[in-house]
Formats: sequence, structure tokens, C-alpha cells
Amino acid sequence: MEKSFPDKKIFSHLKALEKRLGYRFRDISLLATALTHRSFVNENPHHSLADNERFEFLGDAVLGLSVADLIISKFPGLSEGALSKIRAALINEKALADIARDLKIGECLLLGHGEENSGGRDKSSLLANALEAVFAAIYLDSNFEKSHNIIKLFYVPFLKDDELLYRYFDYKTALHELCRNLHNITPVYETSESSGPQHDMTYKTLLTLPGIFTQTGLGKNKKEAEKKAAQKAWEALHNEKTK
Repeated sequence: MEKSFPDKKIFSHLKALEKRLGYRFRDISLLATALTHRSFVNENPHHSLADNERFEFLGDAVLGLSVADLIISKFPGLSEGALSKIRAALINEKALADIARDLKIGECLLLGHGEENSGGRDKSSLLANALEAVFAAIYLDSNFEKSHNIIKLFYVPFLKDDELLYRYFDYKTALHELCRNLHNITPVYETSESSGPQHDMTYKTLLTLPGIFTQTGLGKNKKEAEKKAAQKAWEALHNEKTK
């Protein structure tokens, strides 16, 4: 098996990634395919390796179903629309790239010289695509249950940690849509400098839902303060809806 790869270093990277994933492949060439960018295939036609684009397509579906299963259990009271937004937030490029970096997938990628020289090993798009392809490789090597269990290892922490969920969920957009659907109103934001030294200023946002309630949010910048206020308002409005 080792001889089927371009060099021993690549094989050792694959074995190390297996350990980080907590999964041992029966056919490790599937993992190699998941990590092969088309630029490598184009520059190395003498290697019998396919690129990872088909695996990426399949992995997107495997990941989407797995995360949907996790969030529908975690949030039994949420509407289909809210569940869709949370799923989209958890499987977007940023979230996937962060997981891929934790797994050190960048050092395992097979890249052409152009991608290598342009910093491809740390490109969020390449990392996210490769991670989806890795999930597909696990699925093809085993079954959905095993791939789902691997995915759970990386996503359960997101669902247990409110701060992690906060990072990836667009509360402002969700609030805007909820306000429009329930009350046909638009949130009003008013943000000002609140306190602290100039180099470490805290901003305060007053968010008003006309005729309903107000919420406040604090942050190190205007965007963070508005998002904190939107999170409070969304949670309050959603809880009111599901009573």
C-alpha cells in the first residue's frame, strides 16, 4: 500500500491524520484521494491519483445529513427555517476550515506547485473542501453510521458551547427575518461608545423592536455589540414564539 503513494512522507502524513481522526482506513487510498487537489493531478499525470472534487460533492451531503441529525435533536423547538440557518452556519467554509486546521489537514494536502507557492495549505476554501472529502472517504470506506460518529466528535463541542454557536450563527439576519414574519417590523439599532480607555473601548448597542421590547449588547466593536443584542432579542422572540 505504501508504494502506491508518490513518496513515503505522504504516506506518513496519511497515517498521522488517521490517528487525529480516530479512524483507521481499510483502504487508505480513499484518504489520499480526499486530500488530492486537482492542481496536483494536472501537474503529475504519471501518478494514478484522482482529485478530490467528487469526494467533496459526496462529503457535503454526508456532512449535511449528520449535522441536521445533531441539531434537530439539540433544538427540538426550532422551526425548519431556524434549523436550516444553524446547519448552514455550522457547515460553512469558516467552520469547516477551522476544524481542518485543528486536524492539520493542510500539511497533508497534495498540491501543485502554483497552489503550494500561493499558500494553498492554509486557504480556507481548500481546507473546507478537503475536510468534506475526508468525510466522504470515511463514508466510502465504512458506512454512514461510522462517518456520522466521526463527524459528531467535531460538532458536538459546537453545540455544547454557546460561544462557539454564537461565532457561526448570523443572529442579525435571523432576527430580521423572525421580526418580519411574526410582527412585520424591523429591528432598530443604536450603537455608541460606552466605556473604557480609547485603545480598549467597549461599545453598547440598544436594539429596539418597536412596540415589543428593547435589548442591549456590549462588545469590543460596533459589529460585536450589535450581534450580542441581536442574539438576546432573537432568543427572547423565539422563546415567545415556541411557548
